[in-house]
Amino acid sequence: MALERFDPEVMHMIVFDVLSGESPVGDKGERMRLFLTEAGYKKALENQDRPFIQILNHAKVSQGHLGYDRLDGER
Repeated sequence: MALERFDPEVMHMIVFDVLSGESPVGDKGERMRLFLTEAGYKKALENQDRPFIQILNHAKVSQGHLGYDRLDGER
């Protein structure tokens, strides 16, 4: 269990693939998970637009609980 999820500043959790060697996080080909503040999530969306990363899954974090945008298999 990632303890970062209990930080009161953390609002988002993302799972993403690293698409570029120029990505500020991870190495090309890696799949990663990060817990982010609002500012960090905004930066992740910018990196997806470039396209350095591809966000595969997103959840809002509230008091350590994850609220996924959709269930696995939904599109």
